[in-house]
Amino acid sequence: MFNSGQLVQEKIRLTNTADAVAYSAGVYEARVLNYDAYTNRAIIANEIAIGQAVGLASWAKYMGTSADTIGPYLQLIPYVGPYLKQLMDYIETIMDYVSLALSYVIPMHDAAIQALMVSQYAVHGPGNAVALVNRKAVMDEVAKRNDPDAKVDLLPLADNFHGFTQRYSSKEERVRMGQVVSDGRDAFLQSRNWDFGLVINILGCKVSIPPGELKKRGSTELIDLTEGWKSMDTLSLHNFGIKIKWNGIKCTHSESPVIGYGTAFSTDNLDDSNYSYAGSRSSNPSASEKADSSEGIANGFDPAPYSIGGGAIPAFHELSESALKQDDPRTQITIRVTKSRDKQRYSGGSSIIKPSGSLDLYQGDHASGLSASIARAEVYFERPDGPSPLFSGKAEKGSLFNPYWQVRLVPVSASERALAQGIQGALLP
Repeated sequence: MFNSGQLVQEKIRLTNTADAVAYSAGVYEARVLNYDAYTNRAIIANEIAIGQAVGLASWAKYMGTSADTIGPYLQLIPYVGPYLKQLMDYIETIMDYVSLALSYVIPMHDAAIQALMVSQYAVHGPGNAVALVNRKAVMDEVAKRNDPDAKVDLLPLADNFHGFTQRYSSKEERVRMGQVVSDGRDAFLQSRNWDFGLVINILGCKVSIPPGELKKRGSTELIDLTEGWKSMDTLSLHNFGIKIKWNGIKCTHSESPVIGYGTAFSTDNLDDSNYSYAGSRSSNPSASEKADSSEGIANGFDPAPYSIGGGAIPAFHELSESALKQDDPRTQITIRVTKSRDKQRYSGGSSIIKPSGSLDLYQGDHASGLSASIARAEVYFERPDGPSPLFSGKAEKGSLFNPYWQVRLVPVSASERALAQGIQGALLP
């Protein structure tokens, strides 16, 4: 009775220790995944902030050149003309200061992005080695706090955290985050277009009512979704007309004068030849050409503000390609906790009570001289509010762009239980 009671107590403690160790390992994994998610979101926020700075600098330059172009015409207005010209000069000066201030914003946000990237790498290490070593340290510490004599080991093939995440560093791999950043641009960054003026259709040709039609075009783009930000703003006056000749009707169009233009970028030498900037290059080609020239670059952006990454999408950690292919990606870990017979308080172990003579009837040798217990934890993705009613009750798929990774204990599979028994050296009932 004494031995049975002591061994039951030892087994309960060992089982509780195994559950605590497995759950703590899962908590550590969930915290790593959530840290990746928080830092990825912070990287995205800083990237968009760089885009905003580049967009505002381009817009400020466009406002300054517009003021410089309009000023001489306003001066012709009787009485108030000189004051309006002075106001335009003041606006141009202010815009230069604004764009210069924005040029200092980019290195600050880029430095934050680089720090976040380094912190992710510090958490994971090469091949996730640092995360695995730290997880083992957590498991050993939890086991020690529950039972100083317990030892922890992982069951082979029962831990898939090693390949659950990976570092995306090539240009092709970084496009995934770049697409998220590009999709996250607000209306100001996506298009700053407007038209003003009356255009009618005569004999199949557009004809503008004097003085013409103003066309404002501009946007801010993340070049190749990875390489850096560039922005362009243009404003031109367009005149559409019709000419009747002996051989037919000819539609006419001219872009004149160019009123405003400006550009800004987070790094030099960006290949933006495939970008129209919300129709700027197609609708306002003359103004776009001036924006691309040195006279169109915002103050403080020639050359681009110095920064390590230049606003480019950095390397980042995300679920591995194999995990992303799963409908419901999750990671599991099964651990085994053992305790030597010599460390257990019963007559066959460390107890000072040793029956002898006719009372020495206990035959309770442990398999391989150990008591063992196994437990399994699962880390899974689930929003706190569950499936969204806005999307027909569909659940969000797990990724490292949202920090909703949680942990729970789950039943140990029959195969893992058989494996643990085989490791101990005997098939137990």
